[in-house]
Amino acid sequence: MKTSILKTALFVGVLSGVAGCQSTQYKPVEVTDVVNIPNQSQEEIYNKTRQWFSQYFVSGESVVDYEDPKTGTIIGNGIAENGTDFMGVIRYSFKYNVRIDTKDGKFRAITKIVEHTNTDHKSSYTVSYVTDERSAAAEQKVKEIVSDIESYVTSERHNTKSSW
Repeated sequence: MKTSILKTALFVGVLSGVAGCQSTQYKPVEVTDVVNIPNQSQEEIYNKTRQWFSQYFVSGESVVDYEDPKTGTIIGNGIAENGTDFMGVIRYSFKYNVRIDTKDGKFRAITKIVEHTNTDHKSSYTVSYVTDERSAAAEQKVKEIVSDIESYVTSERHNTKSSW
């Protein structure tokens, strides 16, 4: 009798936890940001952005797929970590595509969150449904990536005209 009550209580507790996590079928999300970089030419912004890709796309799963210095365009695909489940057993990540277009004094970042992935102790797998919180966290992470590119491009440490 005690075990059946315990099982029922556990089952209700799990259902309550799952019911509290609203999840929706995932559709790719695109985020566009235009960043002003005063007093830098297209070539300078392009070169620094390309350096950022070289330093931060170091895993075999993060790659630059296209680059054209004349048009100032770089396209890369990456993977970003995005937290864990409440027990810390399943790691969340997402795959994204980022396109950088450069012009004199600015760049545009078009980032598309392509898919969400779960990784447990056995395997990694794509998920079709994600919680609104997880989706929002991925969008925030994309904004941080673009902000990181902006910081890299505007940093004096990466000044290509420096006499060091």
